[in-house]
Amino acid sequence: MQFRAGARHCARFHQTPMFALIRLQLMVVSALVLAAGAGWGVSAAISLAAGAGAAIIPNALFAIRLSVHRQRSAESYPVVFFLGEVIKIALTVALLAWAALTLPHNHWPALLAGLIGALQAPFLAALLPRALGGTRESARQPPSGQTLIENR
Repeated sequence: MQFRAGARHCARFHQTPMFALIRLQLMVVSALVLAAGAGWGVSAAISLAAGAGAAIIPNALFAIRLSVHRQRSAESYPVVFFLGEVIKIALTVALLAWAALTLPHNHWPALLAGLIGALQAPFLAALLPRALGGTRESARQPPSGQTLIENR
């Protein structure tokens, strides 16, 4: 029974907007990798995927950490958040350095395009509200207790 409760708890985490944005990053990067592979070859696609992975992996780990911390006291949240951001940036730099040093046929433009594409993908969430699990109508609706047009 404990396993089932843990599975439901984990499934609830993966329905949060943080994980929806990571799924959106993966969708955007997948399209970019396919386009790079078709246009410039396999080595460009691998470089693009490595650049994107340097952004997506730290983002996913950060989202998991924030999801786990959700159950704890609110006073420690800012420390966890800012420490997580520092670790995320350091891990991104480390993964980029690793990709630059280990890829045999590194395509720098593709590597940087993968990094930029993964980092900019969450901005598409405003254009694609269904990517976050909502509908276009729910994206237009204000939070409860608020109106779209304030009374003058």
